[in-house]
Amino acid sequence: MSHLDPDTIALIALGESALPDDIEHVRGCLLCQGELDELTAVAASARAISPQDRPVAPPAQIWDRIEAEMGTTPRAIPAPVQPRVRRKSRAMFALAASVGVLIGGLGTYTMISADSVDSGSTLVAQAALEPLRDVKEPGAASVQQIDGREVLNVQASGLPATNGFYEVWLLAPDSSNMISVGMLDATQGGQFPLPAGIDLTAFPIVDISLEQFDGDVTHSADSILRGTLAI
Repeated sequence: MSHLDPDTIALIALGESALPDDIEHVRGCLLCQGELDELTAVAASARAISPQDRPVAPPAQIWDRIEAEMGTTPRAIPAPVQPRVRRKSRAMFALAASVGVLIGGLGTYTMISADSVDSGSTLVAQAALEPLRDVKEPGAASVQQIDGREVLNVQASGLPATNGFYEVWLLAPDSSNMISVGMLDATQGGQFPLPAGIDLTAFPIVDISLEQFDGDVTHSADSILRGTLAI
């Protein structure tokens, strides 16, 4: 049985859009599900970093003590260890590169409010997201066309703290079919490029669900906010 390319798993973990066939594969593959859960947890931790988490330079006297100790105490140099090659190493590398940008900018991952419109963009659709449970404030969503590609913008606040994560979906009117478009930052909202050629009339419902790191990439059936795009 073939598995997803590690780079593809890393992109899904970062909330990027994926091909329906790739999503379907992850749903049925325990190995790929496990890797996706691990990488999603890493991405979630990176996005939770705040300016208070920046490393602080140690006092100058600390370096003086280190240099003094190294100058008087011989240190054994350990023999090099041959690393074991694991399939997920490339996925972790790809994720680390993206997460490194996240950490370096303390959240420079593009997050914009749903009611903002970039210059040169065209508003395609918008919706109010009504609370379904545990949320007092409604959210908002809009779809813009930017440089020829449709992008879903989601704004939500007051989402309850969770040990899991929030995921954004586009649903068919009868909820028989759905597309995951990415993981939502619970404090800032998010911007999600949509799959090319998607028919919003077939998937007009924006749904935010509460998910757990349990290896199951299907919808949890635990929806927090939901609204229908007016196209």
